Amino acid sequence: MKEIIGEVEGIEILLPANFREGLAAVILVLGLVSSFLSFKKQWKAHALKIAGILLLLGLCLFANNTWSYLAGIFIIATAVTRTEYLQNLAAIIRGNKDYFDYKKEFVSNKEVFDHKLQDIIEFKHEEPEKKDTEPVTAKPMSESLTPLQLVLIAEDFAFKEIERRYNKPIQRHIRIISPDKELEFDGLLELKNKSIICASKIIPHASFPLEPLYQSVQHILHQTAEYKKLLPRNKKLHVSYVIVSTFNNGAKEKLLRKLDANVNSVTSEMFKVEFLLYSFEELGLPLLDSIKS
Repeated sequence: MKEIIGEVEGIEILLPANFREGLAAVILVLGLVSSFLSFKKQWKAHALKIAGILLLLGLCLFANNTWSYLAGIFIIATAVTRTEYLQNLAAIIRGNKDYFDYKKEFVSNKEVFDHKLQDIIEFKHEEPEKKDTEPVTAKPMSESLTPLQLVLIAEDFAFKEIERRYNKPIQRHIRIISPDKELEFDGLLELKNKSIICASKIIPHASFPLEPLYQSVQHILHQTAEYKKLLPRNKKLHVSYVIVSTFNNGAKEKLLRKLDANVNSVTSEMFKVEFLLYSFEELGLPLLDSIKS
């Protein structure tokens, strides 16, 4: 008799206590069914999305907590609503007025590749300083790498050096959008009291034209000055401009002097600028012997 009573009590524990729990149980079962349907290739994408929404909704109903409902609304909304709308809504809830002054988004891979390829072309066409010498080109140890791949890997390795310094990741290839302008940076590192703009030029040549480099530096400085206008006045700004090349003996020191002279005093007062020069070997990218280009 006691065993029968125990079984009845066990069944009662499993039964939903109210309509909310009953609805949650039904939704969870439907979510599990939908997850099994995702095993069919033609239904996979939609079935997984529906399963995730149903399982989350069921768990929120069981939890019956205000915070779980709010979190559930935002998580479910990401599956059915434009991300931009959710970002605006979150900014309103947090009272973040600065959010509406400018927005950040990631530059597409295609745009990044196009920019880097343009750099490769721009720095490749160079007239040698002396007629009896020719510019040399560095080749990666793995000859299967294309010039574009070498540039992207070297940029990533150089940015990791900056990340180790600040112990914080760099947001790669960022576009800043404000009502009247768009700014693009190779990297942006946000600290509590300052922002660090990261720019890179990867040049696999022992000698290269300086004019495109000067123009690039001036462009970044102009972009940084525009970005400073969008930041709070007490927020400091810093530019880390990275150049990676093969660098013959003494080339770094000469180039640094020329680059420092290219930064005017007005810019120096607005924000700090540093030039970081690395060879491929210093970044851990072993190269084959340089060859004639």
